[in-house]
Amino acid sequence: MKVFRDLAAAAAASFRRPVVTLGVFDGVHVGHRLVIDHVVSLARERAGDAVVVTFGRHPRAVIENRAPKLITSLDHRLRIFESLGVTATLVLEFDEALRAMPARTFAQSVFHDTLGAEVVILGYNNRFGEGGEGDIDVLTEVGKAAGFEARQVDEIRLGAQPMSSTEIRRAILGGDLDRAALMLGRPVSVLGTVEEGDGIGRTLGFPTANLDLHHEVRPPPGVYGCEALFGGGGRFGLVNIGVRPTVTSGPASDGSDWEARDATERVEVHLLDFTGDLYGQQVEVFFLTRLRDERRFDGLDDLRDQIQRDREAFFAWLDGVRRRR
Repeated sequence: MKVFRDLAAAAAASFRRPVVTLGVFDGVHVGHRLVIDHVVSLARERAGDAVVVTFGRHPRAVIENRAPKLITSLDHRLRIFESLGVTATLVLEFDEALRAMPARTFAQSVFHDTLGAEVVILGYNNRFGEGGEGDIDVLTEVGKAAGFEARQVDEIRLGAQPMSSTEIRRAILGGDLDRAALMLGRPVSVLGTVEEGDGIGRTLGFPTANLDLHHEVRPPPGVYGCEALFGGGGRFGLVNIGVRPTVTSGPASDGSDWEARDATERVEVHLLDFTGDLYGQQVEVFFLTRLRDERRFDGLDDLRDQIQRDREAFFAWLDGVRRRR
């Protein structure tokens, strides 16, 4: 997938019969995927490019001067877009100039002048342009004059609840990972860069990869069974989210204060039967099951024994999943 970081770079590219969509797509949930699937399917029918236009930061960071915590960082979204068959993504920096751009100007400049779109597909509640003026009617009007077709995808609901990034964010922070996974269409995951830690896990015989999550939303503190994907491969593992009270001698976090969590928590992954070096690599961690709360132990020997029990509990959970298939 090609990634363009500004309009000039995209305008200089050569697109084949582009089918385009627009959105933040935070979480890339089931509703988002429906839109993107329409784009990819139609582009393939036309032997064209499936193009996503998204934003480097959440528009609410400018509009409201306070952005929501992201379910998926830009790198995480790009990774998912590519897995869905998107062939090109244009990343726009949402700033005051973009905020003040009239909807018709935006549609003409981005969809027609820059991308040469043949079809633009919007989600059911997608708005764009100054004051959110742009909708499917405005897009259709611009498209008729510019020569592209405008389409809109119907709403998806989870029972009586609209599908939304806000609801998914709330479910993840509240620990309702099954509900979040249902809306996402996949297990809850985080994408992080492996950074150097203090080596305590290795000392215990359970080396860990310490992840910088770039401020992605994560589940409450605790120990989880996970699957980690990296470098084209993957491993099952254990992930600990928290402040490591046994090592730091502090209390375990209850997960209620997000700002404090973001500043103090660590996310550490122990990969089962893996001995390689992951420093500097990106790792996506999928949360499969919650094993226990984070808690303080009397010493490292007790912690080591508990990690072994966590491994055994996760292996038992995996065996149960395999037997049910």
